[in-house]
Amino acid sequence: MLELKNIKKDYPAGDDAVHALKGISSKFRENEFVCILGPSGCGKTTMLNIIGGLDQYTEGDLIINGKSTRDFTDREWDSYRNESIGFVFQNYNLIPHQTVLQNVELALTLSGVSREERRDRATKVLNDVGLGDQLNKRPNELSGGQMQRVAIARALVNNPDIILADEPTGALDTTTSVQVMDVLKDISEDRLVIMVTHNASLADRYASRIIRMLDGQITDDNVPFTDDEYHFAQAKDQKKNEKTAKKRKKKTSMSLGTSFSLSLKNLMTKKGRTILTSFAGSIGIIGIALILALSQGFTAYIDYVQENTLSSYPLTIESSVADLGSLMDTVIKAKDKKPNHKLDAV
Repeated sequence: MLELKNIKKDYPAGDDAVHALKGISSKFRENEFVCILGPSGCGKTTMLNIIGGLDQYTEGDLIINGKSTRDFTDREWDSYRNESIGFVFQNYNLIPHQTVLQNVELALTLSGVSREERRDRATKVLNDVGLGDQLNKRPNELSGGQMQRVAIARALVNNPDIILADEPTGALDTTTSVQVMDVLKDISEDRLVIMVTHNASLADRYASRIIRMLDGQITDDNVPFTDDEYHFAQAKDQKKNEKTAKKRKKKTSMSLGTSFSLSLKNLMTKKGRTILTSFAGSIGIIGIALILALSQGFTAYIDYVQENTLSSYPLTIESSVADLGSLMDTVIKAKDKKPNHKLDAV
């Protein structure tokens, strides 16, 4: 069970704060299709991001299967997003140089799944959304509806408990929107689907529950959680937590081989940019090497000249003590050696 308990979200705006959510409280069943309706700026997407762990609430509590998230570590949030949440966005977020199959497989790279299993699971979910014959096409070869179904398949491939869809039909025509909604409706039979939309007619037609929002608050909920359902869900969550308490969650990370493979594919699909970048980098490295070589060469030459000069014209430095008597003796001897020496000169 997913529960929002008095969730508040504030964003700083200079000396003031924008109150995006003002005490949202709601509970969600394990399998239902929830549509959140409301005007732009009412807090729908903010609420969705908090549920998905993409944003943090300011006050309140987000309770997942009976467990509070107030003290969640970054690792626990990563695990929650990777294992329990599937995201479907309006703009698809597909990688253009990857095929349909590779885009869906990408969602499994952080889960430690083998290459064979990734391919099998990705193929299955693509067949489920009606794209089994489009596996090797790239996103630019698909229609808008097909790309959105690829995004849905990518969200499903990890078998999450919750699917979060933010305006999935916003950029689609009516016919394509209906196709996407049919897929989401089928998904909601065995998991929770929460969708943000402005399209009230689609919500009325497909949603099993509609929540209306205005100015950061819930104004209407046509099928709220009953007390009996809540108590039953609490007992179920407690049993589930007891079973999973001893299981240590794996750290979500991408293997070195997978990261290298993705990087290589990215470089190969943009050969022109890669060549130019490599050429520019090579010029920079060669320039630095030449400057260092010239600097060391000049330093060595100067040292060589100094050594040769000193060896040809050695300088002798002696120390002596001079007093008045020795100075007068020197003058007298000089006078005796030069009889024509001027008497008034030293």
